[in-house]
Amino acid sequence: MRPVPVTILGGSDRKPGSMPESGSSLHPLATYKGVAVQVDGRPLIGLLVERLLASRAFGPVTIAGPARVYASLGLETRIVDTDAGVAQNLRAAIEARAAGEPMAVLACDVLPSTAELVELRARYEEAAPCALWLPFVRVPRDRQALGAFAWKPRYALVLASGEIVRILPGHLGIFEPSALRLPLLYRLFDCAYRTRNHSVAHRRKVMLRTVLASLVLQDLKLLASLKVPSRTLTIVQSGLRLAHELRAGRIRLAELEQLTGRIFLRQHRPSSAPERGVRYPILDTISLAEDIDTEEEARALHEVMGVRPGVVPHQVTPGRLEDV
Repeated sequence: MRPVPVTILGGSDRKPGSMPESGSSLHPLATYKGVAVQVDGRPLIGLLVERLLASRAFGPVTIAGPARVYASLGLETRIVDTDAGVAQNLRAAIEARAAGEPMAVLACDVLPSTAELVELRARYEEAAPCALWLPFVRVPRDRQALGAFAWKPRYALVLASGEIVRILPGHLGIFEPSALRLPLLYRLFDCAYRTRNHSVAHRRKVMLRTVLASLVLQDLKLLASLKVPSRTLTIVQSGLRLAHELRAGRIRLAELEQLTGRIFLRQHRPSSAPERGVRYPILDTISLAEDIDTEEEARALHEVMGVRPGVVPHQVTPGRLEDV
């Protein structure tokens, strides 16, 4: 298997994220977490790059983040110099890629093992061809296994067998940019990130408000060119059904994949092209769901790895953006 080119999103949370009731007593971080969170004196992103390269499953490695923060680390990576919101950073990463091949995007504040990265690459290969491969993480039966990360919002999916599984979002995606509606992806990706710890109902409301005007504008352009203006209806209907079923805890995995495809996949692929849909594998790779949003999670990372305690190279003050 050829390694998949991967970009690590290395931007900063401009302000501490809003926390749900389950995490209201925690202290959210606002910093460049890939550098600020350190393990035994090493920045988290350095360990992540090291593991990606050692796996030979992903590469070359690119960091989409400010060069003033990452260049001095001397990592074996390319740096796409960007320091904006998460959607703008994603756009910069996609525009800097080599055309015509899939790419992976990974958060800077998760730390899967080298063996897990190899397994993830193999699971993606099994699902090919697909336009978007985005793993979910099965919630372990033992809630204690999540430790400081147990507060994170979780969702329910129904498998083809009828089994209901509880899942957490993963923080790795592999996709083919040319197969996706990228302008819509950027808008919704930014919106999803900003509302990531909120309820499904709140996220639905914000996302609908964010994209509706632009969808109507696109349909007006189609109408002006004498084409059938169906984009708004298709995307909004699919999004509302997805949110409704997800909130009710009864959405089937196959339906989720189908509805997501209707929203994000470009429809004018050649008829001879193989079916490249959306795949949401459900894995047990807990590290993909353990993104570091809080001081408590940062400290837990040290405890799990068995090194001396510590969070960042200097004291983190909750509610203040730290410059690194």
